[in-house]
Amino acid sequence: MDEKLTKELQQWLNTDAEKRDIATGVRLVRVLVRNQILANGFERLPKKYMKTVEYQLNKFLPMRLAKVTHEDVVRMSGKATLIASQRKLNAPLPGKDKTPVLKRIEKTEDFKLGKRPDHNRLPEEIQALYSENLSIMQNMRACHAQLILLSLPENQSSCPDGDRYPFVKELIDLDQRYHANWQKYDTYPPVDDEQ
Repeated sequence: MDEKLTKELQQWLNTDAEKRDIATGVRLVRVLVRNQILANGFERLPKKYMKTVEYQLNKFLPMRLAKVTHEDVVRMSGKATLIASQRKLNAPLPGKDKTPVLKRIEKTEDFKLGKRPDHNRLPEEIQALYSENLSIMQNMRACHAQLILLSLPENQSSCPDGDRYPFVKELIDLDQRYHANWQKYDTYPPVDDEQ
């Protein structure tokens, strides 16, 4: 990864908006985004598109600071695809009613199977892990939906790693948290009936 480019990008974004060199911003977009039509539009009307240039470059900064390469994003995308397959994130939610999504997820048999018989007698923080996993699953579905949109044929040619990276990273992080929550919930010592 080109450290000089990363420093230049960071320096350009840290400069006050009024003092930024527009030509440098457009050049950085041309190098990072690789969408020549977009960069040509920025060059023709730089002041009009200054916010868009800033937005495009801001997408790349976290990835570059984390030293994530294209190969890393491809590897992470493969892992995210595996997670989506294992968690059945592609599967439609049961029911076509107007029940909120979290309630519909809670009704699925897979999720019910995870509830312990002594759930109501567990400490609140342990019970909360079960509920938190409902919202984590919803967030995982949302990330996966965004990745599907970015993978559509019409988006593939113009979808740089900077667009995919945040969703792939979040999906992997959510999956780790999901597993950690189940681990704590499942391994908590059983609560006696007598109390």
